[in-house]
Amino acid sequence: MKLTCTQMDVLISFYIDGDLSKALKNQVEDHLRECPNCRAKYDIIKSMLADLKNSFDVQEEYAPSEVSSSCTSQQYRLFKNNLSAYIDNELDTEDNIKIKKFTINNKNARKALEDSYNIKKLMNDSFHKTKSDAKQDFSRSVLKQLELEEEATSGFHPAIKLLIAFTISVLVLTTIILFSLSV
Repeated sequence: MKLTCTQMDVLISFYIDGDLSKALKNQVEDHLRECPNCRAKYDIIKSMLADLKNSFDVQEEYAPSEVSSSCTSQQYRLFKNNLSAYIDNELDTEDNIKIKKFTINNKNARKALEDSYNIKKLMNDSFHKTKSDAKQDFSRSVLKQLELEEEATSGFHPAIKLLIAFTISVLVLTTIILFSLSV
């Protein structure tokens, strides 16, 4: 059984944490070799996790007595805390300018910003793909359900049933009228 991209969205974090059975791990690895979109998501997530780990390591290296390092660490923390709001244009002008200046002057900040934009794009693309797939699947499901209901009700189409009912009604009324005229 091959994994779908939707299944991969769920399994990637378990794969990264090493929480999959050997068989499922092999299926994930096969899918990552075959699917460039899932591979890109995986690479970005791994990169972001590495950057996050490095940012913690960098913060631990700063000595509190070093004013410039402490300032840089504080700016980087502010940058990381506001990154999502910056990407979504939710910051006020002053904070927006601070983030831009820090990003221009800091290589790690530029990489984090680029990674965040890439993840946002991948998530957006994945959402739209899943949304369009769901519409197709939902339509097929409804059509199949309607076909099953038609088969269960003696196989006649509803329009044919209506025509039969109308014909029977006309015949009954004609019989009544003819009977009343003959009496």
